[in-house]
Amino acid sequence: MKRNFGRLVLVAVLSAGLFCLSACGASPSSGNPTSTSASPSSGSPSSADASQPSSASQESAKVADPVKVACENGVMLGRSADGVASFKGIPFAKPPVGELRWKAPQAPEPSTAEVECYEFGNVALQFEWPSEPASYSPKSEDCLTLNIWADDGAIGSAEPKPVMVFFHGGAYGWGGTTDPMYDGQNFVKAHDDVILVTCNYRLGLMAWPDFSKIEGGQDYTDINLALRDHIAALQWVQNNIAAFGGDPGNVTIFGESAGAWSTTSLVISPKARGLFKRAIAQSGQIAFRGRETAQEYANFIMQAAGAKNMDDLKAISGEEWIKLDLEKGLADAACYAVVDGDIIPEDVNKAFEDAAKSGVQLIIGSNQDEWNYFKEDSPGDTEEERLDSWTKSMDETIDEARAATNEEGKATLDELLKYEESIVPAEYAGDEKVKAALAKSAVISELWRYEILDFAGRFADAGGDTRAYLWKAPSTRDNMYKSAVHAVELAYVFNNLEDDIYAGVVDPALAAKVQESWVNFAKTGDPSVDGVAWKAYDTAAKDTMVIEKDKWECVSDPSKTARELLEKAYGNDPYHVW
Repeated sequence: MKRNFGRLVLVAVLSAGLFCLSACGASPSSGNPTSTSASPSSGSPSSADASQPSSASQESAKVADPVKVACENGVMLGRSADGVASFKGIPFAKPPVGELRWKAPQAPEPSTAEVECYEFGNVALQFEWPSEPASYSPKSEDCLTLNIWADDGAIGSAEPKPVMVFFHGGAYGWGGTTDPMYDGQNFVKAHDDVILVTCNYRLGLMAWPDFSKIEGGQDYTDINLALRDHIAALQWVQNNIAAFGGDPGNVTIFGESAGAWSTTSLVISPKARGLFKRAIAQSGQIAFRGRETAQEYANFIMQAAGAKNMDDLKAISGEEWIKLDLEKGLADAACYAVVDGDIIPEDVNKAFEDAAKSGVQLIIGSNQDEWNYFKEDSPGDTEEERLDSWTKSMDETIDEARAATNEEGKATLDELLKYEESIVPAEYAGDEKVKAALAKSAVISELWRYEILDFAGRFADAGGDTRAYLWKAPSTRDNMYKSAVHAVELAYVFNNLEDDIYAGVVDPALAAKVQESWVNFAKTGDPSVDGVAWKAYDTAAKDTMVIEKDKWECVSDPSKTARELLEKAYGNDPYHVW
C-alpha cells in the first residue's frame, strides 16, 4: 500500500504553488561550491565543476573562528555552539546532475580547498507535504550531503568515539536532514561520547526506477540509487570521520520508517559489508521485490511524463519533475528497494546468513499503534473528513491483505479485527465510527509489526545478534488518539523535545533513558539500561523490550494474540503493508 493523498488535495496544493525549488543551485553556505552555476535541478551540467569545492569566499567572515577539519574532498569549516561543533551540508559525493542523473553516486574529487559547512544542504526533489517539514526546504537534485555533530573536545582527540549515522524517513518520497527533529545539537550535547551524522539521499523518481529497458536506457543499469547513496555516505564516513574524532571501526547506522527500510537493506547487503558494525531499525524492514517492479515504475514515470526515451526524461527539469510528482503521484508509485543481484543479493537466505556471520548486531522494533499516525496524514479539511478518508484507505489495505491469503486466512483476519475492536481504549470505544477505525488501524499496525518480526526472526535464525522492541509510550496528542503512533519515538531519540509534531509533551526522563540505551548499543553492542537486561531475540522465546513511559520490561512475545493469528493467515510470507 502507498499513501492515499487524494487527487483533489494534490491539485489544490499544486495550484497554491507551495513548492520552493532552489533556483540557482546550492548556496555558498550549504557546504557546496561557492561559484555560481546552472541550476543543479535542471539535469544539465553546470557551467562550473560542481564536484569540486571552491575556495571559501569572504562570506566565511560570518563565522569569526570556524572549526576546521581537513577531509579528502576539502577542509570543512564548521561552527561551535555550546560545546558542540557542527558541520552541515558536507558533500559526500559529486552532485548527481547532468550525465550523473540516475547514475550511481561518484566519490567527490580530492581537494584542499575550504568548504563552508554552516547551513544544511538542499533536500532531494519532492513536493511539499504538511507532515514532512523538510519538504519546505530548498530542494535540488544536488542533494548528496551529510551533517556532523561532535563535541568540541572530540576533534583532534587521541580517543576515537563511536559514530552513529542516521537515515531519515518519509516513505522514500519525502524528508531530509533539514527537519528540526533530526538536528543533532541536543543529542551530542547530552552525549559527548558519540559522533552523530545525518545524511540526505535521492528520493522517489530519482532513486528507484530501472530505465535500462527503455529506448536509450542501456547505460542506466544502476538501480536502488537511494541505497547506493547511503553506501557512498558510509564510505565517506569511513574515509573521513577520524578527523572529526570518530572511530570508523565502530559505526552504528540507524533509521526510522523508510530509513529503517534502508537500514535493514544495508544489513543484508554485501556492498555495505564492513561499513558499519551495528544497526537500529525503527519501524521498518525491507520487503523483497523483483527487479521487474523497478522497470514497471520506470514505465509509469515515462507515461506520466509523456516521454518516449531517455533523452526526453533528461530534458525535464527538476522543477518540472516536482510538478509531475504532485500531479501524477510519482513518489506514491515508487517501488522501493528491489532484488538486483548487486546491492540486494538474489539469494536472500544466504544474504541473511552472510550478514549474521559478519558480526553485525541489530536492534529492530515498532510502535504499538503505528497506523494511527496516518489519520492526520489523510486528505480532508476537518477531523471528520480525515477520519473518513483514513478509514476508506484502511478498508482498501485490509481488502488487499485478505486477497493475499486463503479462506482460512480471511477468517483469521476477521477474528483479529474483532479482537482489536474488543480492546479499543474506553475513551474512544463510545464512538462507533472511531472505534471501528481504530480497530482497523490496529490490524494494519499488527500486519506491519508481523513483517518487522519476520526480518528479526530470519536474522536471528541465521545466527545474528538481534534485539527487538515494542514501543508503547504514547503521544499525548488528541489527534493521535493518545497512542504510540508511527514516529512518536523520534523526539525521544534525538533529544529534540520541542521540535515534534507526533509525540506531544515529551517526558524528559524517558527521552534520557532511550538515548542512553541507543548510545550504549552504539558503544558496546548491549542496549541494556538502568539494570534492565535487554535479552537477545530468537524465534522461540521472542523476548522483546517493551518500552513504556514509566517501565521497561523484557517480555516474551508481547503481541502474541495478533502474531499467532497472522501466523495462521500468512505463515512465513507476510503481507507487505508498504
